Amino acid sequence: MRIELTIPGKPVAQGRPRFYRRGSFVVATDPKASKVYKADIQYLAQKHKEDNNIDELLDGPLGLDIMAYFPCPKSRWRKTKPRLEEHHAKRPDADNIAKAIKDGLTGVFYHDDSQISELIIRKRIAPQGDAPRIEVSLYTLDALE
Repeated sequence: MRIELTIPGKPVAQGRPRFYRRGSFVVATDPKASKVYKADIQYLAQKHKEDNNIDELLDGPLGLDIMAYFPCPKSRWRKTKPRLEEHHAKRPDADNIAKAIKDGLTGVFYHDDSQISELIIRKRIAPQGDAPRIEVSLYTLDALE
């Protein structure tokens, strides 16, 4: 089974948790930007799940392919020959983008993100004029022989 989903907007990385003391306990919370982004991913995934009549959570080992497209900076636009897709070699880190996506899809398509045993992450600068987005492909893995 293969599930393909597009998340519009600029990719947001999972931020570092913030720790603070509440009485004699230490509490960790996500930064607001990460929390909102994961909620957006969860909403879009749930809507995709309902639109495609997917009823149950996936079991067993899963593969996740993530293609993150960042916006082309205005300073690099060309008038005559538009810029094509390029590699993105700046922040945010690819693994932090994957963490936000995996957390957002947990409970919608699979039980826990520990089920993901194959992960492919690519970062690109979108072609000039294309919107920033993340293309996600989630698939079940066959047993190894």
